[in-house]
Amino acid sequence: MTEEGYEERLINEEYKIWKKNTPFLYDMVMTHALEWPSLTVQWLPDVQRVEGSDYTTHRLILGTHTSDEQNHLVIAKLQLPTDDAQFDASKYDNERGEFGGFGSITGKIDVEIKINHEGEVNRARFMPQNPILLATKSPNSEVFIFDYTKHPAIPNPDNICRPQIRLRGHTKEG
Repeated sequence: MTEEGYEERLINEEYKIWKKNTPFLYDMVMTHALEWPSLTVQWLPDVQRVEGSDYTTHRLILGTHTSDEQNHLVIAKLQLPTDDAQFDASKYDNERGEFGGFGSITGKIDVEIKINHEGEVNRARFMPQNPILLATKSPNSEVFIFDYTKHPAIPNPDNICRPQIRLRGHTKEG
């Protein structure tokens, strides 16, 4: 077995041990494999609760770090159980090999908006006074400002980054 294969097997084994022990370590754990790694994550401040439901809907800002493919600024949503949600240990998820669940919550992250980005997204943050404005930093010397409400859910296939504002003047990458 190659050293790389051994290392991957070791990582997978450690992950399985961690996942088996999560009920003892945390009140709740949701896992979801993203298509690409993300160097930045931030919770958006808006939270939605549907009357009579046992969950709230939250949104996240993510940025991709791809291997020479198109990078994206991503707005994703997920559902989290409310304090009065009932845990159902009798549910078994064959696909994940896990027990448990909360009512109607799927525990998955759904991508709402993907915006073409120039280079990987090293950092992305929303503006506290106006959370629809997002600033991103990539490996080049520019900072991009996006109004995510002005971008379609599916990115333009031309792969051109179209921020509302490009700030220039930084001398180092993000």
